[in-house]
Amino acid sequence: MSESNATIELKGISKKFKKNTIIDGLDLFVNAGEFLVLLGPSGCGKSTTLRMIAGLEEQSSGEVLIDNLNRNKMKDDGHTIAMVFQDYALYPNMTVYQNLEYALKVHKVPAKKRSELIENVLETLNLVKYKDRLPSQLSGGQKQRVAVGRGMVKKSKIFLLDEPLSNIDVQLREKARDEIQKLHITNQQTIVYVTHDQLEAMALGDRIAVMNQGIIQMIDIPENIYNQPTNLFVAKFIGTPQINIVEVALENNQLVLNGTPIMQTQELNLESRNYYIGIRPENLRCSKNRQTSLSLEVKIENIIDYGRFVQMLLVMENGQHLKAVVNNCEFKVNEKIFVTLEQTTSLLFDPATEKNLYWGNHE
Repeated sequence: MSESNATIELKGISKKFKKNTIIDGLDLFVNAGEFLVLLGPSGCGKSTTLRMIAGLEEQSSGEVLIDNLNRNKMKDDGHTIAMVFQDYALYPNMTVYQNLEYALKVHKVPAKKRSELIENVLETLNLVKYKDRLPSQLSGGQKQRVAVGRGMVKKSKIFLLDEPLSNIDVQLREKARDEIQKLHITNQQTIVYVTHDQLEAMALGDRIAVMNQGIIQMIDIPENIYNQPTNLFVAKFIGTPQINIVEVALENNQLVLNGTPIMQTQELNLESRNYYIGIRPENLRCSKNRQTSLSLEVKIENIIDYGRFVQMLLVMENGQHLKAVVNNCEFKVNEKIFVTLEQTTSLLFDPATEKNLYWGNHE
């Protein structure tokens, strides 16, 4: 058993509120020292899952194990779990400095060490000039930074964070995110981090668990979550701009859109019927001239220049839209251009199950 981290295991966890099932038979194993992100839309059960790990919420069934010990039977010595809440949970009668110091004092950290830890966190989170203020004298973003700081100074085996950066402005959010990552590398704590922000999840997580309706849809490294999503929900939830999803028919090893072939496929062990094809906007090959006989003619409806890339809104003959991302834009609004789709950079989904069929190079 490590001094600096611990494993977390959820076995068949369910949580019901009255007649509503919030979490449904969830199994999850978090490795010691891992940074796991729980990602999903509001109401998917990610914060409830975190609170059950913390012991703040009682599961309806199943068990939570910390280093193979039942969470409910453990005595919390203050060294096992630290948690940062979305709603700050600061002591109103204590200054910023005292809020950060409280847990360290309780656990008898020497004064010199306390001071070093706190000064470092104040500096990191841009809170030095607020250290003598009470929570009532702080803005929402400042309170949230204090809450993050309080979790950061307490070197626990497990660090749980519930949307910790949602009220912090963008520049400070990036700095705080970097600091949480640095903290993880230095302390090797086991971190479970809840967010609905996919960019934050992709930047921070060793692995990401994508949740929807109380069920983990997929758990994997960020690269696989993006490139090989297990189903349509994950494919649509991850990626900005969002993935293009188009209904097509498979006929004689060709994908056909509204009667027009748009892609020649490798020999597939799939029946001839309708499927969904998914293409990330950066994987649409756009050109002024037809590249192959299967290139699709589209019209540019809108162009947005984000500086780092250019996003084009394209409209097909049937009125359906596609989004494309290019680095250098040589095109104009209302211009007709051609897009080419490739099997190796696209995904195929079963419309009935919404599962990824892992065709082409996506095995």
